[in-house]
Amino acid sequence: MPQRPPRILAFAGSLRAQSYNKRVAENAAAGARAAGAEVRVLNLQEYALPVYDADLFDSVAGDPHALEASGGKVGGPHAKPMPEGLLRLKEHFRWADGWIVSVPMHNGTYTASLHNLIDWLTRMAPGERPLDNISRKVIGVVSCVFAGSGSMAIGDFKRLMTTLGSIVVPGNAVVTITTHDEMFDEDGKLRDREIGRAVESTGARVAKFVEKLGLTGHGD
Repeated sequence: MPQRPPRILAFAGSLRAQSYNKRVAENAAAGARAAGAEVRVLNLQEYALPVYDADLFDSVAGDPHALEASGGKVGGPHAKPMPEGLLRLKEHFRWADGWIVSVPMHNGTYTASLHNLIDWLTRMAPGERPLDNISRKVIGVVSCVFAGSGSMAIGDFKRLMTTLGSIVVPGNAVVTITTHDEMFDEDGKLRDREIGRAVESTGARVAKFVEKLGLTGHGD
């Protein structure tokens, strides 16, 4: 049976409607598609997630640390439902072999919305194993920031994902913020083709890493 194409999610760690990082994520997604991947571009603004709070859900059934400590392996029925937006997001993250993340910088690190997403993804829905949505996912990182910024946000995010068991591809493309018309053409492509190729290359590397690591399985 032939292997299916790599499945890649592309999204930005920003909720702003006109986020530059959302556009950069779309440019990276084009590189993954050109490399043969099936790509879904997510807009986190469309998935309402409250600020992470263990009182909002069953913190025993949904907590991997509690389950591992008690010898459990799979999340069981929850006394409280998980947020509806999270359950819809989890369907995408279960589907994906890898992610392309465009990481904005807020106050020297990655955004609160991005951290909140990861916090919620580590909580298990019924039927999930610990870190099902994160562990062994291939992740490529790009960023759109003001000149001289970005390295701390990118480094912090990569360390987080490596700690959680993801496979972070080497390298990252950083786009410098100027104005929208200077950065993107009428089709949303980056006008600076050198940096555009670097962004697209990040997406392509995610797809290629998924294939090389044999993470695609078969035509399921």
